[in-house]
Amino acid sequence: MKLRLFSAAMAVLLCSVSAGASVPSDQTAKQRLLLKLDALIQQPESNGEVVRTVALLATPAQLAGVCENPELSLVGRDSRLTGKRTVLAQCGARRHFLPVRISAQGTWWVASQSLPGGAIVQRSDIEPVTGSLDNQPGGLIFNADEIIGQRLTRAIDAGKPLLENQLRQQWRLRAGQTVDLVTAGSGFRIRSQGKALNNAAVDDVLKVKTTGGRTVSGKVAADGQVMIISQ
Repeated sequence: MKLRLFSAAMAVLLCSVSAGASVPSDQTAKQRLLLKLDALIQQPESNGEVVRTVALLATPAQLAGVCENPELSLVGRDSRLTGKRTVLAQCGARRHFLPVRISAQGTWWVASQSLPGGAIVQRSDIEPVTGSLDNQPGGLIFNADEIIGQRLTRAIDAGKPLLENQLRQQWRLRAGQTVDLVTAGSGFRIRSQGKALNNAAVDDVLKVKTTGGRTVSGKVAADGQVMIISQ
């Protein structure tokens, strides 16, 4: 009788140890997956102005079939910085769809005073704000250099963020203006002039009518020269 009781107690103890040992293994796998998810959601183009964090919403049943080192990718073309997203975990031919929630902290730029539509934004017109991005609108701008010198397409109230769709780069060249054309190739560089047929900002494509009556296209450089695109 005592032997049976001892055997039963040992069995319970071994089961407890075995169950306890499986927890760290599961936790380790989850931590490893979270590290891969964290690397996936970071955006190098933000230059450190935005720090994103991810929470894994998948159930244990959803995680059970995921391999040790899956290839991860975000599903869809959602450009939101935060919110609920779906991650595809690829394990060879097997695919697992895992729900996650992405949060973010960052520094963005708001109007320091009320600004009228059409105004050219100066450095004194904007100020930085740092905090959670979870409830902020899409299109926030994190680099002041991308705002200063741009023209507002609409009025902005003081304290409101400046968004990408509220800014328009100033025209570097305007329709009807005489422009300098540069045609370059292997061992040669030809300069000429023509008349701009449309407005264009730096890096825009401008159509130009040459003095000979031809219509050519070129890319507008920062100095205002138009670099002819090979036809």
